[in-house]
Amino acid sequence: MAMFRFRAQAALDLRRREYDLAQRELAETQRDLHLARTRWQQASADVDTAQQAAVTAQSSQGTVTPLDWYRFWIVRLVHERQAHALSVTAREQRVSDAAAACQRAHQRCEALERFREKARRAHDAAESATERKLIDELASRRYAAARAVRGEEAL
Repeated sequence: MAMFRFRAQAALDLRRREYDLAQRELAETQRDLHLARTRWQQASADVDTAQQAAVTAQSSQGTVTPLDWYRFWIVRLVHERQAHALSVTAREQRVSDAAAACQRAHQRCEALERFREKARRAHDAAESATERKLIDELASRRYAAARAVRGEEAL
């Protein structure tokens, strides 16, 4: 019985490695997106905290200088929050691109795996056909031998 050998095994292995790499890249981009979202949420919380502090400082009826300081601090925090929002948007796009690349790599790998299974089924069918042919031949010889023995006894 012949062993099954898939001729495109090297290509299948390469595609599997490409798919694994694409999955790792997708996981890394998702992690980066999560971190960017966390930073954006923290920046939003910092803006809210600064605004509450400014309201408290304003209600204390202090001098104008601390109020200006709070105003500029809040402006800086708002700019940081906007930068983090842009970072989140960019990382969302990277995740989308990585997911598409992962999907393409999966499809390419899956196509070769289907081809391998088809070749395996064809090999198994050929082996079964060869085995049936051998069994039929042995049965025919046995029948011919039995008939020859019976034919000799009849004479």
